[in-house]
This record gives sequence, structure tokens and C-alpha cells, in this order.
Amino acid sequence: MLKAVEKNDKDFTDFCRRDVFGTRIACLYNCYSTDYDFVKFWAQTDENGKIISALSRIDGDVTVSSDCENAEEIFEFLNVVGFRTIQCEKRLAEQVGAEASIEGYVVEYVKNNNEIAKIQADKEFRPKEIYGIIKAAGLVGVGDYLPWLSDTTFRVNRGVTSALTAQVNGETAACAMKLFTTDCAVLLGAVATKPEYRGRGLAGALVTLLAESEKDKRTELLCKNDSIVEFYKSIGFKVKNEWSIIINEQ
Repeated sequence: MLKAVEKNDKDFTDFCRRDVFGTRIACLYNCYSTDYDFVKFWAQTDENGKIISALSRIDGDVTVSSDCENAEEIFEFLNVVGFRTIQCEKRLAEQVGAEASIEGYVVEYVKNNNEIAKIQADKEFRPKEIYGIIKAAGLVGVGDYLPWLSDTTFRVNRGVTSALTAQVNGETAACAMKLFTTDCAVLLGAVATKPEYRGRGLAGALVTLLAESEKDKRTELLCKNDSIVEFYKSIGFKVKNEWSIIINEQ
């Protein structure tokens, strides 16, 4: 059974502590609660009323954190309420035979034992510069500028999202962000470097600085299923799980 989540539902946020998908959902829930029409939250429960899945949808993009006990019900429900994309654990998508448009790895930070490049790091949120870099890099989930700016700025103002940039001769050369932060976990992302500055270790240094600043929390990142995973392994991350994105082609 799936039902809308009410305000201040501790059982819902406690369930979300389980994985990286829950980190995103809980962060959005803590920021937006149930006060806005464009963001929705649902909980799936078993016959005993125990939560077995948590779902969020913001501007049509759905995230699912699930025990994978009843995947069919989740996808039937989402087909009724509508979605643009679904991001979830790969295992959940496979259970219903959903064809993934994009796949990748969940990686968790352990320790970077390599020498970190010396950089000029800046904590100021520079939306135009950051968006330009991540858009040009073709990162997953980067939509149009105004929706991205609205949501990201909203979370920055609430202290759950922050950015770090590398400055070279007064120019923003690379970026990385704490996209979603809860009391127990951090999801990093928006990691990219301008082409002319690649190979200098800028992105690796930024990610390491962000990860090391959150040693008391589980720190994770989603990367595509390509050679980029080797980069994250080289700076102290380990592969933990796999994710899929299903795109609604209708």
C-alpha cells in the first residue's frame, strides 16, 4: 500500500537513513515538507503497516528507496500518478523488467591516501559558473537552468546544500557540491572541471575536501557506469551498490 506522507513523520525519515536514495528523499522532505504542490512524498507499507519503501517526486523526477519487497506495486503506482524519470536501486528496476536509460554505481568514501593537489578553494555559491561547468560536462540529472537554480538555491539557503569551487587566476575552473545532507549522510555530486583545466587534480581535491569535512557521516556519490568510477576509486571511494534511471518516453 502506498500513501502520502504527512508532516513530521519520523518513521519516514528513519527509514530513509538506509541508503543513498533515502538521503536525497529525506533531505527534500526536511526542506519542503508537504507545503508545495510540485514536490510529493509517499511511503509504501506492508500488511503490518511497516514502511518498506520511501518515494519522492519533484518536478516529475522520482527517487525511490526500497527494501524491494513489492516492486510491482511501486511501478504500477508511479505509472498512475505520473513521472518523468525514476532513480532507484538497480535491483528494484530489474525486478519489474524496467529498462534503464542510464545506469551507474553508488560509491562511498573511505579514505584518500594519495597526495591532494593544492588548490584555491572557494565556498561561495556561484550558480552561473557551476551550472555552466556541469551542463557542459553532461552530468546526469542536470536540467534547465531556472528549475535547477530554484531548487538548488532553496536547499543552499536551508543549509543542506553547499558548493566548493577551484579558482585559477580568478576563474572558476572546477566544482563539486554537497547536494543533499541529512543528520547521518551526505550525497556529493556536481563534480566537473572545465576542459582546459583537466588533469590538474582539481576535481579530486574538491571532492576529497568535501568528503573529509563530513567524517562523522556516511558520504556517498552516484557516478555513471563508465570509466569515471575508476577516478573515484583512486581518490578513496569504494563501490557499494548500483543505480538505474528509467525515463518515461511517453
